[in-house]
Amino acid sequence: MILAWLWVALGVVFYPLVVLLAWAHPRLREHARERLGLVTPEVEPGALWMHAASLGEGKIVEAVAPVLPLPVVRTCTSDTARPQDTGVAWTTCLPLDSWPCVTAWLDRVRPRALLLVEAEFWPALLLACRARGIPVTLLAPREASGVARLSRLPGLLSYLRRGMAVVVPGDDLKRQPARRAPTFTWSGDALLCGSTHAGEERALVEAWWSLPQRPLLVLAPRDPRRFEAVAGQLAELAARGFRLARRSQFGPRVPEGSEVVLLDTIGELSTLYGAARAAYVGGTLFPGVGGHSPAEPLAAGLPVVRGPCVEANAVAWEGVDAVVATESTLATSLVTALHRQRATVGASPALAEVVAALSPALAAPVPPERPLRPWLWPLVPVWMAGALLRPRPLKKASIPVISVGALSAGGSGKTPVAAWIAARVHGSVVVSRGYGRRKGADIRMSGEATDLGDELAMLARRGQAVCSAPDRVAGIETAAKAGARVAVLDDGLQYGAVGRDIEVLVIDARWPDGGGPIPVGTRRVPRSWIGKADVIWSNHGPLPGWVASLARRDAIIVEGRYRPVGWRRRGELLPLSAIPARPAIALAGIARPDGFFRQLRQLGVRVERTMVFADHHAFTWHDLQAIEAWTDDHLVVTTEKDAARLPADARAWALVVEVELASGEAALRERLEAL
Repeated sequence: MILAWLWVALGVVFYPLVVLLAWAHPRLREHARERLGLVTPEVEPGALWMHAASLGEGKIVEAVAPVLPLPVVRTCTSDTARPQDTGVAWTTCLPLDSWPCVTAWLDRVRPRALLLVEAEFWPALLLACRARGIPVTLLAPREASGVARLSRLPGLLSYLRRGMAVVVPGDDLKRQPARRAPTFTWSGDALLCGSTHAGEERALVEAWWSLPQRPLLVLAPRDPRRFEAVAGQLAELAARGFRLARRSQFGPRVPEGSEVVLLDTIGELSTLYGAARAAYVGGTLFPGVGGHSPAEPLAAGLPVVRGPCVEANAVAWEGVDAVVATESTLATSLVTALHRQRATVGASPALAEVVAALSPALAAPVPPERPLRPWLWPLVPVWMAGALLRPRPLKKASIPVISVGALSAGGSGKTPVAAWIAARVHGSVVVSRGYGRRKGADIRMSGEATDLGDELAMLARRGQAVCSAPDRVAGIETAAKAGARVAVLDDGLQYGAVGRDIEVLVIDARWPDGGGPIPVGTRRVPRSWIGKADVIWSNHGPLPGWVASLARRDAIIVEGRYRPVGWRRRGELLPLSAIPARPAIALAGIARPDGFFRQLRQLGVRVERTMVFADHHAFTWHDLQAIEAWTDDHLVVTTEKDAARLPADARAWALVVEVELASGEAALRERLEAL
């Protein structure tokens, strides 16, 4: 216990050195912000966290994650494993085991449980989970090399294991059938040589060249740092008369006439086994490596060739009917494997057993909110003083005003609430300062996102009357002269220059307090302002008890939820069933994009890639060119708010989402009609 907390204390004291290491170390530098806990997955609280250090452990995540009832966040320590994202909502690097890095990550992501796909124990990480009540389960517990070092410290390992559940599958989960289609195709048979090491590529090419009938030879070096060296070696060997193709230089199909492919990319090998004829497992031909696991080719039912050196994965090779080769017999062994029949592989009952065993972790409660940046508490009084000293409403507008505002900045759903209200109040106009519009103090009631701001442009495309005005008092009066009868003031909670007839306060039940007041979190005003609201609108769940306790007795409480209703494409509203069954690239430049990605998957959209931009991202010319290029062989799907920043004729499919009320609708409608 003392040693564990001593490690935590040292991580705090030497945190500046940890930051320096993350930015200076060549292996850590590329994703340094993720490793420092500064960039976290955009997922809703309550996701399942699976840590799988490298590519091999990631295969277990790929097998288990698609059958789990919760979204999965996967962390890894290896850069090569980061693109490995099948079945998960997000893949990111594991934060460095320093208390500030780990706690910053946990307090933003708030996972309900951690599944370790290997016995890899990090003291700060495990103690931070324990402090937050996040249960930890050890899945398929092959011990990492660091565990042996921890076991030398008296009592440390047993203290870290305290309360940890262990699930041991009855089968190798890496041997589950492959679920992904091949990322590129070819003609005829193919021999896949995966995870090869120095010397094996040359030996394999020599053996393959001597075959009477040569299949396509695909070579996948284990270490990406060897890609260029292997490419040079293969170019020399190609002088014999075969044509070499590098995967990074062709598209969805191997170029016609190519006989050898160098797989110089990461994350594609596992998709190819299902289309191959046989496989060679690397690291087995020469002493020193000890062989890699045959799980992936076996999962696809492939005949397997290996060398004599498999001591590093002896358990994985037990019972495997592989063709064993030496360097001198490699050619005949390849022929034998290529003539064997593929095996029929079904889903392992062990997978269902594992999911059942994980039930306690899946049912764990979502950790409560914590301050996101607690070290900034001394600055909170300065911010709150500014909020309290802002002027009270001074001017009564000539038409009724409904103010819609949020307790916290970003992602609470103010604009959908304003749209819902405006659609039910005859003669209404939505008034906003127009975030992201081009500069100018003029009042604008028509135009695109550059003129109005993306949120108002989105509503304008729906047919809603809007007014973009930095001076919202003047905007309301201009809209009134144009015939508006009621103004819906979007983001009006802090705007104290105009009176309002109804104050609507929007709360996101997942982050009700925003992680604390600015700058500690994102809450923009004191909690006491909850008592000023006539209507409290809770999105994504019931109103938290502490919010209800601060509300006025006569306040109307409503609960909203989002419902997809169709697709907007080139100005036309289409039904949900209209989208073609093609692979999709999903773009999102909103505050919390995970909900959008989850909706797409629930609708059956085959999302192959997600791209996250900053909220209100202004798409550049290069962005637009890339989007148009993607539409040649993919669907481009995005949010309606993002589509407002794209040209009206863009070939993107925008998901149209509307708000519906689970409770409180009758009372709210009555209050609106009273205007």
